[in-house]
Amino acid sequence: MIHSLFRRLVDSFEVNWNKGERVQQYLVINTLGKGSYGTAYTVQHIESGNLAILKRIRPYKKYFSDHEQYIDNETTVLSKLHHPQFPAIYETGRYKRTPYFIMERMNGKTFEDLIFKEGKTYSEKESLDVGLKLINLIIDIHQHGYIHRDLRIPNILWNNGVLNIIDFGLACKIEMKSEKEPMYHKEYMREKTAKSDLYALGHFLLFLLYSSYVPNDRKEKSWEDELNIRKETRMLLRKLLRIGTPFETAEEARGEMIKIIHLYQKNR
Repeated sequence: MIHSLFRRLVDSFEVNWNKGERVQQYLVINTLGKGSYGTAYTVQHIESGNLAILKRIRPYKKYFSDHEQYIDNETTVLSKLHHPQFPAIYETGRYKRTPYFIMERMNGKTFEDLIFKEGKTYSEKESLDVGLKLINLIIDIHQHGYIHRDLRIPNILWNNGVLNIIDFGLACKIEMKSEKEPMYHKEYMREKTAKSDLYALGHFLLFLLYSSYVPNDRKEKSWEDELNIRKETRMLLRKLLRIGTPFETAEEARGEMIKIIHLYQKNR
């Protein structure tokens, strides 16, 4: 309680970096938003005019943690991944005694915007096709020894058939086993094993599948009762969401997903 109150007090004194402020060779354009540890800005390179993303530490982190670890963590992970569908790191530094880094601005729309603003719907096959693109990126992250741990809808972008993943602030080195069995949604998301990203993938697929769901009564039911999907897809989701025996690796989950997609191709 005291921690929460003090955090809100510190945050109330947080001074935004204003439009037009110069940070090295970049000008601040606007504030994008505030996350658990960082404030993000759109910035523009003075010479090229190219847009980028600047992320700086939020004030309260200086009092409750080794705040620079958050900068070091995200920049280290992205530098090691070095993938065209993840942001590239341009520079790191300090401005007004606050650590920051500047990274590539990834193109694309969130699936929330595609579904709720543009009216896009996804069939079961289309959802699996998008899921396969995502799990291929998850495997790349895991093969480098890391997990993302924050694969929520806002952090997955669709750019003309290409998926981009952003916000690696919670990424960490992958562990083979968890110290304790997760109990709640947040604990499943933040676990340091491969199952964390697979759990997030399961929720992402449910989000896509529900885009084409039309309720036929007012009684609320579970997704297993509401969604009219193949039994194979149902089992895939159950294992991703850790209802019963879960997948141990992303490769294992991808194999199951590919089998289901092949079933659709055979039944054409």
